[in-house]
Amino acid sequence: MKKIAIIGGGACGSAALIELIIQSISASLQNQISFVLIERQKKVGYGLAFGSKQPSHILNTQADIMGIYANEPDDFAEWLKAHGGKYRSDVKSESDEENAYTSRLLYGHYVAEQLEESIKKAKANQINIEVIEAEAYDIDRLENERLLIYLTNDSTTEVDEVLLAPGTPKPNTFKHFKDNLNYIDFPWPTKNLLERTGKKDHVGILGTSLSAIDTVMSLVDNGHTGKITMFSPDGMLPRVQPDENKDFERKYLTLSNLHNLKREKGHPPRAKELFRLFIKDVEETEGKPLNWKSFNRDSKDQLPLLEYDISVAEKGGDSLLNMAYSMRYDTSRIWSWMSLHEQIIFTKWLGRHWTITRHAIPLHNAKRLAKLIKEGQLEIIPQNNEVSFIQEKNHFKITTGKDGIFEVKKLINATGSAAKLEEMQNILVENLLKKDYLKPHPIGGTVINPHTMQCISEKGGEHIYAVGHLVNGMLMDVNAVWFNVKTIARLASEIIFKTTANGHV
Repeated sequence: MKKIAIIGGGACGSAALIELIIQSISASLQNQISFVLIERQKKVGYGLAFGSKQPSHILNTQADIMGIYANEPDDFAEWLKAHGGKYRSDVKSESDEENAYTSRLLYGHYVAEQLEESIKKAKANQINIEVIEAEAYDIDRLENERLLIYLTNDSTTEVDEVLLAPGTPKPNTFKHFKDNLNYIDFPWPTKNLLERTGKKDHVGILGTSLSAIDTVMSLVDNGHTGKITMFSPDGMLPRVQPDENKDFERKYLTLSNLHNLKREKGHPPRAKELFRLFIKDVEETEGKPLNWKSFNRDSKDQLPLLEYDISVAEKGGDSLLNMAYSMRYDTSRIWSWMSLHEQIIFTKWLGRHWTITRHAIPLHNAKRLAKLIKEGQLEIIPQNNEVSFIQEKNHFKITTGKDGIFEVKKLINATGSAAKLEEMQNILVENLLKKDYLKPHPIGGTVINPHTMQCISEKGGEHIYAVGHLVNGMLMDVNAVWFNVKTIARLASEIIFKTTANGHV
């Protein structure tokens, strides 16, 4: 009897168990395989990302590609139609269900429901499923190659394969503030954030990306009337996602052309080559050359840019945005074709500009953000370079290179998840890193075999797998459910293949 453990019961962990159940039943593995799902929260299927009760915490992707099943991307949209559709109060849409942005909690309900149904099917097919409410904090590789998982409920479980799906790890930056009651080290769960901020406090938020915007929405949704100041090195807000992007046909930056480049020139795609092809496609659509330096939003006034983005999003987006979104299903392949050297160049040179374009704000929240800035309640400050605490004033001091010094009553770290393993505040990751069971990737996350999602580490062995943010360096789009469920399908196939003795039951 093979026993498989999934550590983490959020969207990725749930999707993995669902897919493993589907493949186990299809392979007739009744009484030959069992699963244990380890999740520290009482409710499974939600995680931090989809457990928020805040109405303004909405999906950053339309419903039509959010299906939890790898080969049924429209399943969530179909589920949504059957559960009230676009007329629900927790759905933001000016068109149809396929292009709707729903609350994250509603999506969490969907995932939890699919998981519950899958577990029932597994049990009906004599496949045992155990759900343990505890946190896994360490793993030992045993002499027989099995893995012993240590849990916070003072128990252990011995398994054949382990999938790491820890979700969104806290960053461990600003450790020296951890005992300061005015410092909130993570914006989730929202309850903690709201309990520790007064409605009239001047709140500083470290970060201007999607996590930071969610933090702003959490505050104002709950009656915050005080000043909110967002700080980041570049002060750039994400662009604005239309309800429905205009179609964009690429002629130059295509997989076919890049493969031809590899074949003819004998080297992997380079960052400069990719950018040149990107420019050619956009300018071909625009019918004229563009001033590309003008697109650099670093340290610029964000309100005019946000208002422009809202206006073009209402018309289906501009060429730059639609070009980026047209690459949704190709970027991970292109990334895998690049050398590590070129990946690092791209990350340092273009990474942040790509991120604000490709991971945009839903139109509904963008309009709210613009209103807050116009009313003077919210401001965006770039070039923050030092954060300190003034004991006498009981305030934080943020020193910036452009706008001087700011003082705030409360400070929230909403910089997003840490990229590098050593920056992740997760006891299991920390212990696996100490044992060299995980090998850090230079850009972030752990080194894996991208075809099977198996962690590559001599000391860790061949039975530990990882998905989601834990593999953010080797793979792109690991913050997207649609991408993660595809990697999970490959992972599940590998585990089932191994379980059936190389493909034969």
